[in-house]
Amino acid sequence: MDKDLEEFESMGIFKIYVEAYKVTLSWKQIFSQIALALILPLAIISLAQIEITDLLKKNIEFNLNTALRAICGLFLVILSLLSTSAVVYTIARIYSSKEITFKRVMTALPKASKRLAITFLWNFLIVFLYNLIVVVIIFLLAIVYLVLARIFSVQLDWSSPITILVVVIIVLVPYMTGAIYISLVWYLASVVSILEDIRGIEAMKKGKALVKGKIWISLITAIPLQICNMINLFAFSSLVVQGESLGMVGRVSLGIFCLVLLVIFVHFGRVIQTIIYFVCKSYHKENIDKSSLVYHLDGYHLGDYESLIRGEVDNSV
Repeated sequence: MDKDLEEFESMGIFKIYVEAYKVTLSWKQIFSQIALALILPLAIISLAQIEITDLLKKNIEFNLNTALRAICGLFLVILSLLSTSAVVYTIARIYSSKEITFKRVMTALPKASKRLAITFLWNFLIVFLYNLIVVVIIFLLAIVYLVLARIFSVQLDWSSPITILVVVIIVLVPYMTGAIYISLVWYLASVVSILEDIRGIEAMKKGKALVKGKIWISLITAIPLQICNMINLFAFSSLVVQGESLGMVGRVSLGIFCLVLLVIFVHFGRVIQTIIYFVCKSYHKENIDKSSLVYHLDGYHLGDYESLIRGEVDNSV
């Protein structure tokens, strides 16, 4: 795997996308099976949630509507963890030059997704605490503003673009910066949880260490897919769910098109996520020993885990 590692180290944004396409095309059968079994149901529930929410929000009690959305959200989380585990495991088997079958992927999912779920819960806790801290800070800033406004008899014009711009700079920009950074850490920690012998908060710490020096590549590589995904969901909501003027045939056709796009976006998001992990590993000179990787992946079937061996790549070679 040394040759592959060198190739990962030199990968830029374009090469990452090309690599994701090549891997998908070369192993289209196994990825098609994963997509049909896990990603397609995930996409269906994602779009169905939008449709169901629109249909029921005016004709159902708030508590029941909230309960239905919570149930859909739970299934989305489960399928997201399963699909991530499946794609990451598959990519790792491919790069380790080992035989990979759909049956083998599915038998590895229970243990792999359990490890990923633990890291997900830690990420959820971190996001919750982060938002709580932000709310407290905004509350304190509001109190300071009210006190100063009372002392100096100054009132801000909240309809002024300048005032809005200042508020955005002071509050929204730092908040979004922190939120995006946490997302990138979770992005890599997800792969770490499956391919290394750590999980939970330790996987988050490792994800934080890996993203250093590769923040911009990770961000710029992930953002286009996220933007495309958001546009796709917006199009489904506005043109399919609320697009009565298109007619039934037009709405159904567009809905199927949005569903296919969502499956594609989710799949490539998972593949690129795994590739970025290897890019970050190579950037930090962490040697990925093929035998250790294979042993670790086989542990999902045998019950044993072996971490990826970390080593310094000899710069003189």
